[in-house]
Amino acid sequence: MNRTLLILLLIFPITSFSQTPEIDSLNQILKNTKEDTIKIKTLIELYDIYETGKINEGKQYLDQALEISKNIDKKLLVSSVRLKLGNYFNITGDYENAIENLHIAKRICEEESYEKGISTIYNNLGATYEKMGRYDEAMDCFIKSISISESLNDSTNIAKTLLNIGLLYTRQEDYEKSLEFYNKSLEIRGKLGDKEGIALLYNNIAIVNYYLEDYDNVRNYFEKAYKVYLESGNLRRQLMALSNIAEVDNMIGQKEKALKTYFEILEIEKELGQKGEQIRTYYAIAEIYFSRSDFGSAKKYCNIGLSIANEIGAKAESLNYYILLVEINKAEQNYKRALEYSELLFLENDTVYNEEKAKQIQELETQYETKKKEQQIINLENEREIRELKIKKQKHFTIFLLSGFLSIFIFLLILYSQNKRIKKANKLLALQKRQITDSIEYASRIQTAILPPGDFITKVIPDHFILFKPREIVSGDFYWITHKDNKIVVAAVDCTGHGVPGAFMSMLGFAFLNEIVNKETELKASSILNELRNNVKKSLHQTGKDDEAKDGMDIALCIIDPENLILQYSGAYNPLYLIRNEELITVKADRMPIGIHIVEKESFTNHEIKVQKGDIIYIFTDGYVDQFGGPNASKFRKTPFKEMLVSIKDKEMEEQKKILDSEFEKWKGERDQIDDVLVMGIKI
Repeated sequence: MNRTLLILLLIFPITSFSQTPEIDSLNQILKNTKEDTIKIKTLIELYDIYETGKINEGKQYLDQALEISKNIDKKLLVSSVRLKLGNYFNITGDYENAIENLHIAKRICEEESYEKGISTIYNNLGATYEKMGRYDEAMDCFIKSISISESLNDSTNIAKTLLNIGLLYTRQEDYEKSLEFYNKSLEIRGKLGDKEGIALLYNNIAIVNYYLEDYDNVRNYFEKAYKVYLESGNLRRQLMALSNIAEVDNMIGQKEKALKTYFEILEIEKELGQKGEQIRTYYAIAEIYFSRSDFGSAKKYCNIGLSIANEIGAKAESLNYYILLVEINKAEQNYKRALEYSELLFLENDTVYNEEKAKQIQELETQYETKKKEQQIINLENEREIRELKIKKQKHFTIFLLSGFLSIFIFLLILYSQNKRIKKANKLLALQKRQITDSIEYASRIQTAILPPGDFITKVIPDHFILFKPREIVSGDFYWITHKDNKIVVAAVDCTGHGVPGAFMSMLGFAFLNEIVNKETELKASSILNELRNNVKKSLHQTGKDDEAKDGMDIALCIIDPENLILQYSGAYNPLYLIRNEELITVKADRMPIGIHIVEKESFTNHEIKVQKGDIIYIFTDGYVDQFGGPNASKFRKTPFKEMLVSIKDKEMEEQKKILDSEFEKWKGERDQIDDVLVMGIKI
C-alpha cells in the first residue's frame, strides 16, 4: 500500500481555444444559430470542455462538426476540426488515425499558406510520433515546428515545442540535452507569465534529476511546482506535488521531512473530503513511525486509518492495516495482541472472499429461479407437442442414424486425405528448416572465425575478459581488437538488429574497421569513428530522407598506449567505465550513432585519459543493462551494473566474467534474452 512517485511526463498537443464556457450556454448558442461557421466553432468549444476529462463523451461534438464542415468552403475551419480529431485520437491512443487527421489539417493549412497552423500541426505530429517511439520522425516535426514559430515570433508555441524536444531527449536518456531544452522553455514561459506551464516544467525537470539520482534537485523542483500550485489555489495539483516531495524524502531516508509533508497532505485531503486518500496517507505515516520504532505513534495512526477504512467499507485497505498492526505488535513482543490482529486479518480476508462468493451465489440463484419458471411455462405449453415429437423421432431415427454413419465415413475420408497432405507438408517444412538452420549455423562459424582469436587477445591484452552472449545463432554485436604501432585498439560494437540482419551489419562493420585502422597513419579514436560513420552512410546510401534505412551501429572504441599509459576513447551512445581504487568514472559517449542521425555533430569527441597501472576499463553494448528480469520484470539498468562492477573489481578478470554471467542469468530467469550481450573488461 506504499505511495508511488507521481512522475508524470506530460506532453500537451496544442489546442485552438482557451475558453471553457458552461455547457448549457454553448448548447443554447448551438440551438439558436443557423450559421454553420458558428455551429462548428461552438461544437469545438464543447469538445474542449471534455478533452481534459470524459473525452469520449466529447467525441460526438467533433463528429457533428466534421459532418457540418463538409458543406462549407471555409477550409481553415475544416482544418481546425481535423486538428481537434488528431488531438482526440492522440489522447485516446489511436495514433494512426491521429496522424491521418493531422496530415489532412496540415495539407489544408499549406494550401491556405497559414504558417501558424502548420507550426501547430507539426508540433502535434511530433507529439504523436514520440508516443509511438518514432523519435527521429518526432524530432524532425519539432524542428520544423520551431523553425516556423521562430519566423513568426510565436513565443508560446516555441516554449511548447522546446518542452516536447526536452521530453524526447529524456526518452533517449540524454538528460543533459533534456535539461537544456527544458530550461530554454522555462525562460520563455517566465517572460510570458505562464504559471501553469512553469509548474509543468518544474515537474519535468525534477523527473530528469530523479533519473540522474540528484535527489536534492528533485525535491527542489517539486517544491517549486508546489509553490506555483499553492499560489493558484489548485488543491488537487498541490496534492500531486506534495506527494512527490514526500515520496522522494521517504526514498532518501529523510523520514522527518516526509512525515511533515504527509501531515500537510492529510489536511488538504480532509478539506477535499477524500477519505480514500486519507486512508493511504495515514498508512504512510504509520509506516514511517514503525520504521523509527515509535510503535505507539504507529499504532495510533494505524487505528485512525483503520477506523476510516471500516467506515467507508474499504476492506482491501483494512487488510493492509491488520498486516501492519501484526508486525508492530510482534516488534513489541506483544504476541497475544499480534495473534488477535492475525485472527482479525483472516476474518476480514474471509469476509471479503465470502461477500464476493455470496454475491456470486445470489446471482446464480436468481438465474436458476428465472430459468426454472421459464421452463415450467414451456413444459405446460408444449406437453402435447413433446408427445408428437417422440413419435416423429421414432420414425426418423433410422434415417438420422444412416445419415450419421454416412457423414462420419465421408469425414474420415477427408481427414485421411488431409492428414497425408499435412504429413507431406511437414516433411517439406522440416527439410527447409534444417537447410535454413544449417545455413545460419554455417554463417555463425564464419562470424566466429573472423573474431580475434583467443590466443592473440591474451598475447596483446594479458589481463582481460570478454562476456559475449548472442541472442540467436548469429549476432549483431561483435568485438574487435588489433595491435598497431605498439598500441592496442579495442572496440565493442552493437549493430542495428540482431540475428541474421544484425550479423550482416556486423560483417560490414568488421571489414570497415580493418580497412580504416590499417590505412590510418596516426591512430586517433574520434577519427576512426568519423571515417566509420562516413563509410556506413555511403554504403547504405543514407542521405537523411524519410523513407531510407536508418541502420547503423553503436560503439565504444579505445586506443591503449601501454608504454606511455595513455588511453584514447570515443563512443557512439556506448560509454566507457574506468575504475581506479574505489571510484568508478564514467566517460560519456556522443549521443549519435554510426550512421545517419537527425542531430549530427561534425566529429565524434576524442577523450584522452592518463591511466595508471591497476586501472580497469569496461566497454559494453546495451544488451546487459536493458535485459528484463527480476521480481518486477524491469530492466537491469546502469546504476546496479556500475555497483556490481565496483563490487567485483578486486577479483581476477576471469572470475569477474563468471560473476557477470551468473548475475545476468539469475536476473533473466525464465524470461527470453531480448538482445545480444557484450561486456569487455581490460586491466591496465
